[in-house]
Amino acid sequence: MKKMFLLACIAVCLFACSTDNESTSEPEQSVYALQVGNMWVYEHHRRLHEFSEEFENINVIDSVQIVGTEEINGHVFYTFRTRTSGNESNQAFCSPNGEHFKQMRDSLGYLINEHGKIQFSPVGDTDEYVLNMNVDNRLVHSLSEESEVVTTPAGDFMAYSMNLYLRNNHTNERSVGTSKYYRVEGIGEVFTTSSFANRSLHTVEKRLVSYTIQ
Repeated sequence: MKKMFLLACIAVCLFACSTDNESTSEPEQSVYALQVGNMWVYEHHRRLHEFSEEFENINVIDSVQIVGTEEINGHVFYTFRTRTSGNESNQAFCSPNGEHFKQMRDSLGYLINEHGKIQFSPVGDTDEYVLNMNVDNRLVHSLSEESEVVTTPAGDFMAYSMNLYLRNNHTNERSVGTSKYYRVEGIGEVFTTSSFANRSLHTVEKRLVSYTIQ
């Protein structure tokens, strides 16, 4: 097995491989800022080298907007459209140029995608959720126990993170690298870090530049 894993990229693929085992539809809540018309703009920064504390702007921009709703299996989902630009060189941990769509909903405080995968857990639920498993490893994520301050061009936020990492099936050892996705109640995703599984320091940061909440 390759020693290096692009955790964020793996997650994108795996979130699309699941069944929706939920049977009830809950009204949306403000915690995930699910409202048609909400918009967010992000820029990407890459660590200069593996052990550097400095980052450079790689000029990849994600412009995200909730553009509508769609009913799937009896549940109302919000459609997120992401327009990515500036990634002509196909930078790792960044989406390719163009438009990308995904559907999300709030179910009992959990942010769920159209395939039934938990994208974010409510505060207090720090259980691990398995996204995929092979003979040697499983890819899991879990909510942080505490919130922390994250700094972005759009401001400073106290945020919890959903942490993505590998666990060895034989030893239960956790990977050195962890990717993190930070969300703030009523605002949405404000900051992410993307990591290789065998590196202690993350490689790419996605920082919130601006947002509009209806």
